[in-house]
Amino acid sequence: MPIRRISEHIKQQNWFAVWLDLVIVFLAVFIGLQADNWNDERIARQTAKIYYARLIGDLQAEQSARNAREIYYGQTKRHAESAIKALRMPGNNMGEDFLVDVYQATQRWTYAPQRTTYDELIGVGIATAIPDVEIRSRLANLYLNLVQSKITLEEPTPFRDKLRHEMLHEVQSKIREQCGDQYVFLAHGVYHLKLPEACDLDIETGLVEEAVRGLLDYEDLTKDLARQISILDVKLGSLGASEEPIREMLELLASQ
Repeated sequence: MPIRRISEHIKQQNWFAVWLDLVIVFLAVFIGLQADNWNDERIARQTAKIYYARLIGDLQAEQSARNAREIYYGQTKRHAESAIKALRMPGNNMGEDFLVDVYQATQRWTYAPQRTTYDELIGVGIATAIPDVEIRSRLANLYLNLVQSKITLEEPTPFRDKLRHEMLHEVQSKIREQCGDQYVFLAHGVYHLKLPEACDLDIETGLVEEAVRGLLDYEDLTKDLARQISILDVKLGSLGASEEPIREMLELLASQ
């Protein structure tokens, strides 16, 4: 053993051998510590890469979800614009199309950011898991913006409740049956919503006329529709504003 050998050399007063033994011991300790450091760094790099891959998956899902909502709210806005156009045309013979448009203008799709991996990182200590300061900072800013976007996208619209209070129940049920949200199921139980491009209610003319008359008695319907369009514009703007930051973050993570 090194200590015993050093002791023997001291007894023999073989100072060269003593110093040589000490150098060997110090080198062994240094190499051992360095090896531990290298191993720790290797494990840290591997851990970071695993989290980067998971973050990429989350952000790609986020990207897909937001793109789908842009399409959805774009459809909703077009229905609102068609309804308000019909209301502003004197003598317009409003029928099924108007009823569908005004109802679809109230549609909404709930939203929550895809942040499972990021929340896990916060829980385990993100500074340890992701040593890159720039990536941590940009992730924090990105997810903060997504939380702000959630507030915008979840903003309630009084028009939804008011319209559905005024419209005949039978007509609403028929619209939901024939023209309601369509579910598109993706991997891992995820789904997207979309609205049909066209639909036929196939309801009696008398019921259509009654429903239209009831809505024409709805005070401030045109103003409420205009307000609904402005809210939809804000939601679409919020969805579009995140496109570039998400794309840049995906590129940054993929380059690591």
